[in-house]
Amino acid sequence: MKILEEDLKKGWIKILVEDEDDLWILYNLLSPGDIVYGRTSREVKQGEGGSSRRVSMTLGLRVEKLEFQEFSDRLRVRGIVVEGPEEFGVKGHYHTINLSPGDVLVVFKEKWSASELEALRRSSVKRRRVMLVNIDHDEACIAMLTEQGVVQLSEAYGRLPGKMYASGYDGLLRNYLEEVFMLVSEYASREKVDAVIVAGPGDLKNTLADLIRSGLKSLPVYVDSTSIGGCSGLNELLRRDVVKKAVSELSIIRAREVFEVFKKLVVEQPERVAYGVEEAYCAALMSAVDRLVVVSDLIKSGDEGVRNRVLETLDKAFSSKADVWIIPGRSDVGVEVSGFGGIIAVLRYPLQSKTC
Repeated sequence: MKILEEDLKKGWIKILVEDEDDLWILYNLLSPGDIVYGRTSREVKQGEGGSSRRVSMTLGLRVEKLEFQEFSDRLRVRGIVVEGPEEFGVKGHYHTINLSPGDVLVVFKEKWSASELEALRRSSVKRRRVMLVNIDHDEACIAMLTEQGVVQLSEAYGRLPGKMYASGYDGLLRNYLEEVFMLVSEYASREKVDAVIVAGPGDLKNTLADLIRSGLKSLPVYVDSTSIGGCSGLNELLRRDVVKKAVSELSIIRAREVFEVFKKLVVEQPERVAYGVEEAYCAALMSAVDRLVVVSDLIKSGDEGVRNRVLETLDKAFSSKADVWIIPGRSDVGVEVSGFGGIIAVLRYPLQSKTC
C-alpha cells in the first residue's frame, strides 16, 4: 500500500492499493461511518423514460457494509452516496465501490486512532513476496506466504516406482523435477516473487533448489528440511527458522513466534500473559503489554461493546510502544489464538491480577 497524500488535521488519507494484502488491511481499517471516495461506475437514466447507460464517476460513500473474501482481489465497500456529480442525482442513494489492486481511494475518518495509523504505516513498508515449495518423491506443493496466511498455488505428483523395479526411474524423476521447476518459474513471474524457500525430507529438495538457482539466477533460494513433502508439510515449514529469516516482517510469521512464547508462559509463568478481551484490555491499561496478537474477527465483531474494547486495547498497546499484530481468524495461528478468546498478550512484567 502506498500513502499518496494526507491531511490528518482534516481527517483524510489518499491511498494506492498495491496488492491483495492491502485489501485485507483496508477491510480491517475501514469502519461504518467512514467516508470513502473512489472511482466507480453506475447505471444512470437519460431523461424521463429514457434508456440507461453505465457512467464512470467519482463518488463519496458513507460506509455501511464491507465485504471481503480472504485471498481474493476485491473489496466491496457499500454505503450511502454523500457526494457525486449533481447531474446524475446519485446523492442519498446506495452504491457499492469495488476496490482492486491498482485503485486509488481517499478515506475520511472523524479521528484516526493510533492503531489505524500504525496499520497504514506497516502496510506501506515493502513486504517480501515469498514462495514456498515443499517436495518429496510423492508430491510437491507450491504456495505463497501472505499477510492473510498461506495460499496454495499448485501441486505436482511424482508417481515414481521403486528404484529397484524400474529402469526408467531416473527419467521419471527428472520429468517430475522439471514439472515442478516449470510451475515455480511460472508462478514466480506471475506473483512477482522475491525469494523461494524449498523444503522437504531427503536430498530431493537440494536437487530442486539447484535447478531453480540455475534457471532463475536472480531469485534467492533458501533450503530447509521437513518430515513430509506436499501441502501436508507446509505448517511444519512455517515453524522453521528459514521462513522467519526470509519473511520476518509478515504479521502471520511474527504472530506465530509470539504465540509459541505465549504457550510456554501460560504453563510456566501464567502471570506473564493475558488472554481474552477483558484481561488484555486491563493489561493494556496498565501499560503492561509487550506483545499483542489479535484475531481480525474481533475488530469486526457485531457486538459493539467487544469491538470498542478491542479497539481501545489496540490504541493503549500502541501508545505504550507494544508490538502488535492483527491476523486473519482463518489462518492456522489465528485458529489457535481464537481458542484463547481471539486476543493474547505477552506482558512486560508479571501481573497477579488482570482485572480492572
